[in-house]
Amino acid sequence: MTTRRRRGRVELATARSLREIGDLPKGLGGLAEAALTLAKALDDGAGLSTAAVARELRATMTELAKGGGRDDGPDPIEELVRQLSSPVPAEVGDTEDV
Repeated sequence: MTTRRRRGRVELATARSLREIGDLPKGLGGLAEAALTLAKALDDGAGLSTAAVARELRATMTELAKGGGRDDGPDPIEELVRQLSSPVPAEVGDTEDV
């Protein structure tokens, strides 16, 4: 029989914050898992690295919160691809008039 591990206070608070953020854009699921791993490390006692782990958890949660807000504007990657795909006007062109 597998015993369930009790989650610590930081891990529970992090999970609650992730639920408040809501659906994450593609690619941020791993970051959410990293946040839970960092929170678990703090609950388990991170020793001398407690401050560094706490800073990393704060930075991770900040990034997730930014990504959690939906922006209905243009996708910056699609915009870059569009710009790179458009023809480049020649500054020095043929001498023929068109």
